Amino acid sequence: MIYSISGKLIAKKQNFAVVEANGIGFKIFVGLRTLRQSPKIGGKASFFCYTSVKQDGIELYGFLTEKELEIFELLLSADGVGPKAGMKILDIAKIDSLLAAIKQGRSDLLTKAAGIGDKKAQRIVLELKDKIKHYKSNEEVALMETDADIEKALKNLGYKQAEIREAVKNIPSKIKKIEDRLKTALKFLSK
Repeated sequence: MIYSISGKLIAKKQNFAVVEANGIGFKIFVGLRTLRQSPKIGGKASFFCYTSVKQDGIELYGFLTEKELEIFELLLSADGVGPKAGMKILDIAKIDSLLAAIKQGRSDLLTKAAGIGDKKAQRIVLELKDKIKHYKSNEEVALMETDADIEKALKNLGYKQAEIREAVKNIPSKIKKIEDRLKTALKFLSK
């Protein structure tokens, strides 16, 4: 299986990137955060990959770090979570926040991912909770709760969900107060 691909980034679309390596263009499905953090078209890109073999073909899912790939594979080990659902879950929060939410049994925070309902989120938490090693979960979950409130406020102000998620993800974790986090998100959105 393909573990990583490096080469020239020749295209960026809504949910995938195309990397040319040795004359072959590889279509790699990526999350929104990964897509935005990847280099500009024409630059050198490297992705750690998960290879999904299906009846109708082979799909590659790409990540900027090995840790993201490992967490993606962990999510896939939960019953009923396929690659597309795994990508959506990874896009809702930073890796540490996501792991902290699972460790603390906060399935409600996982339902922010499109297509993940209450039952599936509860199953993910139940199956993965014990597989996650130690984490400073209280602080991370508190930040996720604060960010959920910020997302609601920004949505009420008329911002689109994709813009809101990107703004919230770009708030430094050292900023703790909800007011300061909201101001930072608004500054990001005003750019």
